[in-house]
Amino acid sequence: MSTTTVAQWVAAQLAAWGVKAVYGVPGDAILPLLSAIEGHPQLQFYSVIHEATAAFMASAQAKLTGTLGVSVATSGPGTANLLNGLMDAKKDRAPVLALTGQVDSFNLDTEYKQAVDQNLLLAPAVGYSGLVTNVDAVNAVLTKALRTAMAQGCPVHLALTKDLWSKPTTEPIRPPEPYLNTKAQSSIEVIDGVLPLLNAAERPAILAGRGAVGFGPLLLDLAAQWESGIALTMSAKGVVPGAHPLVLGGLGPGGSEASSRMLAEADLLLIAGATWWPEFYLPEHLKIVQLDAIPENIGGKIPVAYGVVGDLNHLLPRLQAGLEQKNKSRWGQRLQELKVQWAERIAPELETEGTPIPPGRIIKAIEMTVKEDAVICLDVGDHTVWFNRLFNGTRQIVLISGKWRSMGFGLPAALSAKISAPERQVIALVGDGSFAQSLGDFVTAVRYQLPITVIVLKNDWLAMERDRMELKAMDYDLTQVQTADFGEYARICGGKGFTIDDASELEEVLGLALQSTEPTIVQIKTAAPVFPGLVSQLTRENRQQERRVLAWV
Repeated sequence: MSTTTVAQWVAAQLAAWGVKAVYGVPGDAILPLLSAIEGHPQLQFYSVIHEATAAFMASAQAKLTGTLGVSVATSGPGTANLLNGLMDAKKDRAPVLALTGQVDSFNLDTEYKQAVDQNLLLAPAVGYSGLVTNVDAVNAVLTKALRTAMAQGCPVHLALTKDLWSKPTTEPIRPPEPYLNTKAQSSIEVIDGVLPLLNAAERPAILAGRGAVGFGPLLLDLAAQWESGIALTMSAKGVVPGAHPLVLGGLGPGGSEASSRMLAEADLLLIAGATWWPEFYLPEHLKIVQLDAIPENIGGKIPVAYGVVGDLNHLLPRLQAGLEQKNKSRWGQRLQELKVQWAERIAPELETEGTPIPPGRIIKAIEMTVKEDAVICLDVGDHTVWFNRLFNGTRQIVLISGKWRSMGFGLPAALSAKISAPERQVIALVGDGSFAQSLGDFVTAVRYQLPITVIVLKNDWLAMERDRMELKAMDYDLTQVQTADFGEYARICGGKGFTIDDASELEEVLGLALQSTEPTIVQIKTAAPVFPGLVSQLTRENRQQERRVLAWV
């Protein structure tokens, strides 16, 4: 057997598992690993400004492609900075490996600089965390971490002490076993057992989530035969065309009133690949059937009448084939009424011109100018709920920090999305508050010539927080945000920058930016009206609180 260093062996093991890109910040405790990665023909290291960016990039890559995302960091603060992105991966079940350097083995559990118990530090954010101090354990522990990440769809962490990287090893490379990706599947009897429930429904509805990405045509075929409307979680925008007659839009305070009304009137809800939804928007009386590839997701949030586990590619056609012909014309007419009423309701939001530009007008312009198969990376903020409310979508893929809801996700996600899918148009839609948390890594896009487009809605507020404080009669001045001119910032960094101050400029400037072959920032000066769905949400929250109080009396 040939002798290599542990660092070279780790790099070769990553390549054997299909890894192509590694994201991180160089640091003293991982330098031999970085050298080995750079020297491997199948790997490329992307050096970023902040470790949180690296972890978010790994998480977003895993969400987009299903492949293992890898981030690396040095000991101490470098490891600590990974925590936010790893929590994002854990909450959204993304397979990510965090490789960190640790202080020399003889400095463990001392007061040496940057010495910390990394396993304890990262324990809440990962499904497995290991520490290797001996060369004989590297193979077993790294393989365990890799297998756990891919089989369970979760982030894992492995730390190697600084003095271990350069030691020789003759360990063989162990490639992944094909059965690691074997998914659970309900029996035919269990699958067919749900058909009486589906066939008995007079007013059926479907809620599609991230698990339905890639199965849009199958979902539409089922909905058409079942005469069901479709509501979407935010990460499912683009799974089915928003203009389709049966697609009623997003769900919750940031979604459409048509979807909420449909669920209020439905007698059966089929949840397909969704694990998150606003609980106040699912009526208590509603009977629920849930389809999911992961058994523990079934009934994990609320009790369900029936659950089926499996690949939607198999389940959706099977269920469609078992549907009985049944006239539900009155329900179909009601769904069309709801869709038309909603379109009339939001039309003024999409058409209003002016300065600063109304957010609805911006969302309409984005929808008119982005490619139908673009990757849209959403950050967290006021712009997110406006997007969910008004963006129809065609075949776009939407990447979000789903359950962790971290600001600063949009730009890192766009970076790794462009690396993973260089042929696709990639957009980061961010607010000024959220973009400020990760803007330092715009220079990473410039450094690696990643032609992403960052669209910044600048309203000078943390608007969702301001609105909540205003509606509760609190002093909201502290939610003001002071940021730079992002268009000018793009040019200073070596990219291209645009600034839009009037609605009449939107389509032309966005078109130019989206055609750019350089990393680009478009700053749009937007108004910050109180989001319409927020009042409804607060009302529902208050009612829920009143019910809890009464239950205790």
